[in-house]
Amino acid sequence: MSLRIGEKVKFYSLIGFFNLAIGVMFYVINITPAPVLASVPPPKPPVVVQAIPATKGIPTRVIIPSLTINLPVGIGTYNQANDSWTLDTTKAYFADSSMPVNNSNGTTLIYGHAQSPVFATLPQIKTGATAQIHTDTGYVFHYRYIATQTVEPNNTTVFTSSGPPKLVLQTCTGNWSEYRALFSFKLESIEQL
Repeated sequence: MSLRIGEKVKFYSLIGFFNLAIGVMFYVINITPAPVLASVPPPKPPVVVQAIPATKGIPTRVIIPSLTINLPVGIGTYNQANDSWTLDTTKAYFADSSMPVNNSNGTTLIYGHAQSPVFATLPQIKTGATAQIHTDTGYVFHYRYIATQTVEPNNTTVFTSSGPPKLVLQTCTGNWSEYRALFSFKLESIEQL
């Protein structure tokens, strides 16, 4: 079969176009970089949080060398029936509704009368003075005095279990002992006897 020249040009143009399309296709396939697979790191082992038990105990003695305070500490309880706390003139008391002495968190409250031999000299304390609290578990907690705050008797903000471990010594203040003086101490160290 013989093709005319116009038909031959169309035929060869079509074949050339087809070859060009195939060439471009192979070119694109060969120069397109292969997709890079992102390397996924192996999963990290889970972090194991180890709970470190707090060193704690019930206060048995409070000592403030700079004020010559060295007192036994009893356990004090609030009596709702007569709206009073355990109290006497010979020792200080650990408020059993506060946190035990510990190196973990919360406030330990020890309270006593603002008279001798209990906390009469407490208002004379100087910033930086030290206090030692002996516990029923054989530890001595060492604290440093930082501040005093005067509050109404019905203020219960001292009974907190959050925040860093803190010691608060409380006694009465005011002309008629109508307020409470809160002497705050921060924990410095612990030793085992």
